[in-house]
Amino acid sequence: MLHEKTNKRAVAGRVGEDIAGEHLEGLGYKILDRNIRQKFGEIDILARDKKNILCFVEVKTILTSFSKFSGLEPEDNLTASKLRKMKKMAEWYANSHEKEVGKGGYRIDLVCVKLEGEGDPDYSKNTEIKLYTNLI
Repeated sequence: MLHEKTNKRAVAGRVGEDIAGEHLEGLGYKILDRNIRQKFGEIDILARDKKNILCFVEVKTILTSFSKFSGLEPEDNLTASKLRKMKKMAEWYANSHEKEVGKGGYRIDLVCVKLEGEGDPDYSKNTEIKLYTNLI
């Protein structure tokens, strides 16, 4: 049973990241990379916005049914510890890829995705998406 719940969460997380990427592209962002990992953290989505600012995007996904049951929103899963790791990852990336940062600079964003359904392949119906920019 635990494996099934973990698997459902992993699938929802991947679908949430796909939906977040599509949403950002719809807003004019260019997706540069996904799931950049280091031993001290991960960047879910690396993108450049319409103003040429490099954006380190964290994606938080939750199932609507769980949200109704728990009263939690995707934003509630972004902890201070996770924000510190995101900042460390952004600084590491910016320092090791200075040309990509360029004059536009960089920022940290959050995309929150609420998925309808309980493991169906078509999560995209009735999806709620929120974008928060400049977290740090």
